[in-house]
Amino acid sequence: TRVAALGTLAGRTCRALADFEHAGVDRVLQWDLRHGLRTVEVLAQHVADTHRREAVEAAAEGAWRVIGELADDLPVQVIHGDITDDNVVCSGLDSGRIPDGIIDFGDLTRSWPVAELAVAVSSLLRHEGGEPAATLPAIAAFHAVRPLSSAEIEALWPLVVLRAAVLVVSGIHQAAIDADNAYATEALDYEWRIFQRATELPTEVMTGQIRHF
Repeated sequence: TRVAALGTLAGRTCRALADFEHAGVDRVLQWDLRHGLRTVEVLAQHVADTHRREAVEAAAEGAWRVIGELADDLPVQVIHGDITDDNVVCSGLDSGRIPDGIIDFGDLTRSWPVAELAVAVSSLLRHEGGEPAATLPAIAAFHAVRPLSSAEIEALWPLVVLRAAVLVVSGIHQAAIDADNAYATEALDYEWRIFQRATELPTEVMTGQIRHF
């Protein structure tokens, strides 16, 4: 399926970049989930809706409590950082438009490989039928190509939640400073949908499902 293919593509990319080195990858990016909590803390002030702002801040803080405990056990390498359905190319119609390549290396950085998967998984949540359980084939496919450690499994869904929170605050901030940016403004509803779906189940429940895929 396309869902599994996205997970495979993320896994293949992590494997391909595992030994890649370049001076430019050591930088601080707001999209690097190692800095996700700080990004939410800085940009949450731009979320005018009090309920949404508090929900995003609480979710990010809760996710980071888990991630922070695991951080020392999460491997680090160069990752693409933005493998979403906006940044993939697909094979032809006769093969069902299965994702089999990636574009846009602008977010290339050194970070957690499991964050590569979290970004890909979060992008699936915006679509029709994109409930949390529907992402499991992508996670299993990634794991088949690039096995996840126990620490990475525990960190994965909290990272999905953190990514969703970063998307919400970053999207609203971008729309505020660049009101003519149709791409940013049109994405706001999708980003909120991703956040709602990422947080609709307790992370413990999703982590339990991921452990047993």
